[in-house]
Amino acid sequence: MMKTLAVTMVALTVAMSVFAHKKGPEYLKARRNGGELRMIVSAVDDDGNAVSNASVKVLMGMNFRERAYFVDGMTDAQGQFVIEGKTTGNEVEIGVTKDGYYKASKKLCLVKMGSEYEVRNGKWQPWGMVLELPMRRVVNPIELIALHDGIQVPATNTWIGFDMEKKDWIASGRGGEIPDFEVMVQWDGRPMATLEFAQMDIRFVGNGAGFYFADKTIGSAFAGVYNADTSHVFQTEFTCRAMRKNGVFSDSGVPKGKLMVVRSRCKLDEKGNIREANYSMIRTLFIEGGWKGKAVATVNYRFNPTPNDTNLEPK
Repeated sequence: MMKTLAVTMVALTVAMSVFAHKKGPEYLKARRNGGELRMIVSAVDDDGNAVSNASVKVLMGMNFRERAYFVDGMTDAQGQFVIEGKTTGNEVEIGVTKDGYYKASKKLCLVKMGSEYEVRNGKWQPWGMVLELPMRRVVNPIELIALHDGIQVPATNTWIGFDMEKKDWIASGRGGEIPDFEVMVQWDGRPMATLEFAQMDIRFVGNGAGFYFADKTIGSAFAGVYNADTSHVFQTEFTCRAMRKNGVFSDSGVPKGKLMVVRSRCKLDEKGNIREANYSMIRTLFIEGGWKGKAVATVNYRFNPTPNDTNLEPK
């Protein structure tokens, strides 16, 4: 008991010391009047090679928008650009552009509660920090069917198909025709403010249909994959939940930093091999409390309507 108490007191003392340090005179002065910032932006392509002669534009926040100003320039032969200037740390917005590449961007808040950057001798730390930004090439963008919206689920406790091409459910009075996936929703009937439980089970039906998780490219205007990997192992079931326990709300959908690459509408040959399929990319998928007696599924996807075309790079 005494040992546990001693460890707790030490941890509390350290936490208070760090808090006091970050809220000390240096930090508060930088928050009022601005502290010097030196940061190196490093632009790299998908293969990790430097992207030179890219345009860099940086908004340096100064608490009030009218006091903010811009720093701009070009990346050098090493793909780097040095940002130097004064900021109060509330926002530092960086954008990097070049013809033939998707824009890369990052918004930093140096004063985010609980993870404030330190200030020493009037300088934000770490001094000369390096920020790598992904410059992805524009390869072959095509027209894809897109949906990014919260859509009411027609019924709960029963399986309902969703047509990604028609952007609608397959149910009485709805416009969906071919199910790219099916969902079954359970919901306690409460809106989001008082929701206790909601769950959406997703399944992909038919031989060959399914999904796999792929990494997003964080910081790029094109965060997805260029093409579906047809050799990947495709899973067939996924579950999203939203719940409140002991007053704390949590939800789960597509994992952070991931997206779902989907194969659907599969047709097989006489040997059971896939001879035709459609591919799509789901960036967001989760269940919410609803309104008017309906639960709401939030989805963000890109669907390629051309069979066997694995291209998922949208215009």
